[in-house]
Amino acid sequence: MGSQGKEMNKNVSTIPKIEPKMKQPHEAVLRGDWHSFIDFFRDDPIALTQTFDPSGNTAIHVAAQSNDPNLICQLLDMLPHDSDRRGALRTGNVHENTLLHQVIHCKNLEMVDTVLNYEEQRRLRLPVEENLLELPNDLGETPLYRAAKYGKLNMLKHMARFIVDIRRHFYRRQTSEEDTVPHPTSILHTAIIGQHFEVALWLSRVKGIEEVAVAKTEKGLTCLQLLAGMPSVFRSYDYSQMGFLERHIYAYLPNEGYDGSCYDDGDDKFLRRSQDLESGKENVKKSKSSVFSRINYAIWESLAEEWDIIDDIRKRKKQHMLVEKLADFLVGIDYLWIGKNPAKRQKEVVLPVIRPSNVAATEKKAKPGKISSLEKPIRSKNYTPLLLAASTGTVEIVKRIIDLHPYSIFHISHDQQNILHVAVKHRRKNIYKLLKKYGALNRLGSQMSSKRRTLLHHVARMDYYDGGTQSGVVFQLQDELRWFERVKKIVPRPFSLYCNDDNLTARELFELEHLEMHKEAQRWIKNTAESCSAVAVLVATEVFAAAYTVPGGTDDKGIPILLNSPLFLFFTIMDVVGLASSLVSVMLFLSILTSPFQMQEFYKSLPRKLTMGFALLFISLMTTMLAFGSTILLTLRMEDNKWSSTLIYSVTFFPVALFALTQFPVIMAVRYRTRRLWKSLKKMVTNGLTKPTQPTKERMYF
Repeated sequence: MGSQGKEMNKNVSTIPKIEPKMKQPHEAVLRGDWHSFIDFFRDDPIALTQTFDPSGNTAIHVAAQSNDPNLICQLLDMLPHDSDRRGALRTGNVHENTLLHQVIHCKNLEMVDTVLNYEEQRRLRLPVEENLLELPNDLGETPLYRAAKYGKLNMLKHMARFIVDIRRHFYRRQTSEEDTVPHPTSILHTAIIGQHFEVALWLSRVKGIEEVAVAKTEKGLTCLQLLAGMPSVFRSYDYSQMGFLERHIYAYLPNEGYDGSCYDDGDDKFLRRSQDLESGKENVKKSKSSVFSRINYAIWESLAEEWDIIDDIRKRKKQHMLVEKLADFLVGIDYLWIGKNPAKRQKEVVLPVIRPSNVAATEKKAKPGKISSLEKPIRSKNYTPLLLAASTGTVEIVKRIIDLHPYSIFHISHDQQNILHVAVKHRRKNIYKLLKKYGALNRLGSQMSSKRRTLLHHVARMDYYDGGTQSGVVFQLQDELRWFERVKKIVPRPFSLYCNDDNLTARELFELEHLEMHKEAQRWIKNTAESCSAVAVLVATEVFAAAYTVPGGTDDKGIPILLNSPLFLFFTIMDVVGLASSLVSVMLFLSILTSPFQMQEFYKSLPRKLTMGFALLFISLMTTMLAFGSTILLTLRMEDNKWSSTLIYSVTFFPVALFALTQFPVIMAVRYRTRRLWKSLKKMVTNGLTKPTQPTKERMYF
């Protein structure tokens, strides 16, 4: 038998044996019939010490699910000897989880009081034995640690009242003689990993937690680094994913009780007392004393009970405010990165390499193995919380660190990358905008990282490209080109000619990295232009024919019979607009097909033609359907029948609406291009009309 088979037999042998008679109480637990459950063991109390389920739990462990303290006491009293009762309280299952480890999932906090008081009143604990709350499971987790791990804040706070020193529960205990040091993942790390920010915020106010917060896990991460690697829990990320309605609900939701001050109990002996905490409590009390605030809070509470979408947004807002409060605490104490990776003296490049670009030679270099300076994925422990937050786009943490430590904006990593290098290679435009507000772009943009990489070399790489937010590979490539040109404006001009260790300029590296995207964009835009031009020609043909077969016919002189009808004028206008827009769209798509499809053409020319072609094609389809609807109304003489007219218009607009839904990503791209066109037009207007006369104040870092 192989090692795998032996391992399977070993696992099977460790599964506790369950008596067949336990089927009856099992069924009672599934039904929630605790009366039948206790009646079974009243007739057979010895079964209370036997294995109840495959996890090695006894019936007393399972009884914790009832949330009934009296049931626990009754089962313990059924045991014949004190040794059996002591074992029921202290013996764990296969994972060494004792009764108090199971109790943390209960909503009734009195379960803890009942278990502890029962042991104390019966004097079941021996002098050499620890308190029940100090007993660890096979992972070294005490009940307090386990409560924090599963986000049971009320249970954690209640259990903390019965212990003398909470610092004994900051880390997992040693589970064997081989363990010489505590497990590095602390109770605060565990709460953050589980995204139980209510628990983490309460723990942040416990005395002595500062040392734990800056300690590192077995992966080498501090609590702030863990938080920086969770961009989805912050407001900046979540708010950008919300729709129009969700954003308005989010804006009007009250803030009471979301800042974490409600988790500070006056009786908790382990909490720190600070002026900012007390002032925060006073501010919350003042806000709640307002009549309007109370009414507003009550209204949203009732709405959240009725509407799931409001309740979901309310929970998300609560999480955002808790996370921001926790980030404030962690940023204020995490100083471990200061003095790490001091800036090296930058090498001076006297004369950059200037040589003509050879497209054929550049493509040959694109073969695998030609580029030696491929970047490895970021190892979080090698990056400070500031750089890690910049890589994930967590603008809340970046802003807090820079505001508290202004000199940190020029901190660099082990490979000489500053915050701007990290932000641009991950395409984090929100971090770029934040650094622009601080006035530090030019200073940061003039620094070079290891392997002679300028800021533009980092922009050119696709090691961390995640696909972007644009629909269609053409617009994705345009977005990459725009990002390259945008960053190029803040980089000194000679830097665009510098070569890295692979003897490649930033532009050459960009073309190499985006070679596959460029080829895919060429294929996509050709196929799209061919398909759309065929549709546009078909529409133009139909609209042109409709112009000579007017509805209602003509008289002997060739004058349309329905010339004086308002619907006839509407038909004529729609027909002319449809013909003009379809013909122009055909010309645009033909101009795309005759283009050489060079890389730089995807910066403005080709996407602009494609966007205008899409827009005009949609207009031609819409006007054609409207002309068709007006023709039907003219032919059937339904001008005075409002019900029939409404039905005809609804049927007419259905294909237009269906086309709009199927092309929704393209329509959004058109909307995005239209907005950019409007910004370009605004630049043609004098600054006095578009900008305020008073200069805005910016915080400068030099």
